[in-house]
Parts: sequence; C-alpha cells; structure tokens
Amino acid sequence: MSALGTAIGIVVTEVQARALARRLAATTMPITPVAVYFADAPFGLYQLRRWYEPLEALDGVHRVSIITSNPVTYAAVREQTSVAVTFADGAAPLGRALQSQGVKVILYPNNNYLNFLALRFEEAVHVFIGHGESAKESSVSHQLKAYDFTYVASRDAIEQLRRIRGFDADGTAVVIGSPWLGFLSEPPSSWRPDERTVVLYAPTWEGDRPTMDYSSVDTLGLPIVEALLGMPNVRLIYRPHPWTGRMRSASAAADARIRSAIKKAGRGDVIDTHDYGWALGAAQLCITDVSSVAFDARALGKALMITVPIGSSTPPVPQNVYAGAVRLEQTDIAGIRSLVESAVSNTANRAPTTATSMDGLLLAIEKLLANSSKAPL
Repeated sequence: MSALGTAIGIVVTEVQARALARRLAATTMPITPVAVYFADAPFGLYQLRRWYEPLEALDGVHRVSIITSNPVTYAAVREQTSVAVTFADGAAPLGRALQSQGVKVILYPNNNYLNFLALRFEEAVHVFIGHGESAKESSVSHQLKAYDFTYVASRDAIEQLRRIRGFDADGTAVVIGSPWLGFLSEPPSSWRPDERTVVLYAPTWEGDRPTMDYSSVDTLGLPIVEALLGMPNVRLIYRPHPWTGRMRSASAAADARIRSAIKKAGRGDVIDTHDYGWALGAAQLCITDVSSVAFDARALGKALMITVPIGSSTPPVPQNVYAGAVRLEQTDIAGIRSLVESAVSNTANRAPTTATSMDGLLLAIEKLLANSSKAPL
C-alpha cells in the first residue's frame, strides 16, 4: 500500500472510531466481571478466535465481554461470537468501560503494545492467556512480567518460563490446560475420511524478526509435501499460517508452489483455510515448526515431527519441550520420505498430554474473582 493509501486508511479508521464511540456512548453494557482486551486490527483476529468457544462457555458461568479498540475489529468480533463486545479507543473511554462493566479480571490473548493502556488500571487483575503455547520469543518473553498471572497449558510451559531472567514462573504461571482444544471446529462439508493415514503439515509464518523465523515453508516445505504426495497410504492436509508470506516474498512464493503441487496431484488432499482445529482432530501425524501447533498436537496425543530452523539468529529447538518428537533438519531432505514413513507407522496408542476441558480455566477465574474484593493477590 502506498504512503497516501496508508494515510487515508488511518483517517478513515479514526472517523469510524469516533462515530462508533458516539453511538455506543448512549448504550449500557452488561456487568461483566471478566473482560478480554484485544487491541489488534482484524488481521490479528486468528489470535482471539481460538478463544471464542471457551469464552462463550465461561460466559455461561461468569459474564464476559471483549473490549476492542479498532472499529473494524469491533464489527467483526460482534459477528463471530455471542460474547458481549464493546469498543474503547483510548485510556479515558477504556477506564469508563472497565468501571461501568464492573470488570475485575482482564485477559490478554497477545502482547500488543496497546495492552499498556489497560495495564495502567490497578483495580483489575491482569492475566496473559496468549493464543497457544510455543517456544518462540512471543511465549517466552519479559513482557509477561507486566501481568499479574500467566495462564499456561502444562508444566512444560512453566519450565520454559523459568528461562526468563527475573520472572517468577512458579509464583505467577497457572496451569489451566488447553481449553480451546475441547472445541475443535467441525471438518468442512467437503471432507470425506478414507482408509489413508492423515498427515497434517502446518508450518508457521516467517516471523517479524530473525529470532522468530521458525518457518519451514520456503526451506523444507515443498520437499515435505512432495514426499507425502508420493505416499499412496497418506492423505495430506496442508494448513499454512494465516500470515505466511507477510514478511518474506520467498515464503509467499513457496506457499504458492506447495498449493499448486497439491492441486495438481489430484489425490483428494486438502489445503485447509477453515477455522483452526479440525485438521488436528483428523490427523494421526502432525508435521510442523516451533509453534503453538506443535504444543496442541502433543496435547492431543498426536505423533509429532518438528522442523529444525536453519537461520543463524533463530534460537535452537528446545530439547525438553519437544522431547520424543522426530526432528526434521535441512540435511534430511533426501530421506524425508523414510522419516515420514517411520513416523506414520508410530501413530497409534498415544495419550493426550494436556487437559482439554474448561475445568482449569473455570477454577482459575473463580479463584481470582473470589479474591478480587480482598487484599491484593
């Protein structure tokens, strides 16, 4: 987009925000002791979307609202969930919203810099819930020190957080499991299971800096897909990250080549762009990068192959977090098929490693609400 186009977009968004704020000023929001603060533009909604069903379930016990600061995001979220949605585009409107809604606990699904607008309010308890576990910098970050608590999926996640200098992982990290995995989306109507072993290849995106570049799309992606397409006993589901190619044209080009190869093969393999989750449920083996998908696959008891990044700035794949997973390196390209065949043959009798019910989240929220009127936690 040109500089002029960007400037026009900013002005239009500002006008929309002011009009929306005036319209909502006359409305009364319900009392919602729990709020989710999501300050991103619509392109980041995949981070919030995985929480819709757990939030809707939580709303049946303790009223929940989602507070947005982008007018387009506000409109989209209202269409996508039954949870109450409000709009506050600055510190003063946000303060009024928190007070009028009686918010006692604020949940944060990402580390957007605008979170600091909400973090300034000391009356509420601030909890980072993230949008999936991973071993990336975004999950293992000094930013977590800003929150009162961090909700994590497992003890393995707490082990990761102990690496953060000066962070009290054992005192502030609370294991709640992976409640979103209890609400996996339904397969698309076109999906027809057959006798083949389903393999999900779900690479991450290239990241916004070299230390976050775990993507295998433009290094191992096509060899992985070609190997899977050459195996008659395997059915491939390819699910690229929604932001693939956002930072690197080579990744976008590689993604296009992968999609073309899958379509050309004509074997009934799937390019998945639907809601996240159904493919994990359908797959016996997941091939992915260092990402939340790897944690989710392990949580569901899926066999896991994880790629090893080649960037000199990218931190190594943690040994303890992905213990037992087959590691796929650049030097393995010639032998990818044999590695995949070995992994496919070892997909049975795996048990889930993380709770996927709402129990952990409900218990954690109830504890916070019970203590919110007492002395500081």
